[in-house]
Amino acid sequence: MNKKWLAICLCVVLSGCATQVKIPANRDFAGQGEVDTMLFRKTKTAMLLPLSGQTAAVGENFQNAALVAGLERPTEATEVLFFDTKGTANGAIDAYYQALTEKPDIFVGPVFASEVDAIKKQEPNKPVLSFTSDTTVLGDNIYSLALLIPQQIQRIVDFACSQGQRRFAVLGPQDKTAEIVVRSFEKAVESCPGMQIVDMSFYDVNSANLTTPVAKIAPPLLDAKKKDLTETEKELLKNPTAERLKFDALFVFEQGVKLQQLVSILYYYDITPQIVPFYGLATLRQSNNPQLVGAYFADMSQERLEVFKSKYVQTFEKKPLPVAAFGYDAVALISFLSQQNALTSDALTDDAGYQGVNGRFRLKEDGTNERLLEIYQAISKNRSVVVENAPSSF
Repeated sequence: MNKKWLAICLCVVLSGCATQVKIPANRDFAGQGEVDTMLFRKTKTAMLLPLSGQTAAVGENFQNAALVAGLERPTEATEVLFFDTKGTANGAIDAYYQALTEKPDIFVGPVFASEVDAIKKQEPNKPVLSFTSDTTVLGDNIYSLALLIPQQIQRIVDFACSQGQRRFAVLGPQDKTAEIVVRSFEKAVESCPGMQIVDMSFYDVNSANLTTPVAKIAPPLLDAKKKDLTETEKELLKNPTAERLKFDALFVFEQGVKLQQLVSILYYYDITPQIVPFYGLATLRQSNNPQLVGAYFADMSQERLEVFKSKYVQTFEKKPLPVAAFGYDAVALISFLSQQNALTSDALTDDAGYQGVNGRFRLKEDGTNERLLEIYQAISKNRSVVVENAPSSF
């Protein structure tokens, strides 16, 4: 059996003497250190992670984050076992049944949607805190700690609404993300009177031609030096680009090289963040494209996250992947609830939520989560700042 043990505890547990303890009102489990003396039942956590294969680096990051959580909470409330999913659906099933032989109280992971879906089909009778952002595989004891697209879009729409923007265009690849984006936008705009999606342009994920989808939402290119301009063209040239656009806000969901290509083509059509507000998913934070300076995105608070990153680097002498902190929050939350003898579905989905390194969040009965998100704006190719703080409560 491929497993490793991580003891998140140092003090002695008196078995069979557990008493119910009320969960503290602040529900802040990040970096709490040793708790006051109390009697609790030791719990067992099984982490299902890709520890081999092409995505092993991701699994290693989650595993390391769990260790950071353990070092910060030196209590004997829980212990964590690691099982290798190999990053595949079949591997996840094998890891799940290996974990069952240890009789865990709760599962953490898997990471990818196909893995989570495979676990869901096994009808687990214990809570599963996964890291997938695919909401279609959640529910029936399957939860997600990931930053979800619908909530990012709702936060963006609320901010855009407050700025007076009412006409959105959406641009990105035609894939499963596009389906989530469209569905989320259609629901989110209902909260802003008069807001609507006026244009959408999608392209095949394998397409090398990104000019056509951009041209679909852009005004016609006009050459002021061209001879024999029509009267219509002359009138259009009198208006700046912003006035010739059908939209007053643009949402682009893409990343990596294709995002750079899209932005370059948009600039060719004179569609820039200075002409019309650009919005995107939190992955925009990872872009170092100077042409995206001025763009907005919704993301979790970074204040505590920076502290976590620092501790991760001190421990492992390398930077964590952005997703690693979800692993910390999962293990720290379980340890926190175990110390309160409250590791139950009702406690996990309590309306008050919890405060972790990724900010305040709460799990919902349908498996999704809610997070209090901030609005950021890119001010240089490597830096963004908060332009609107997260709400103070749900």
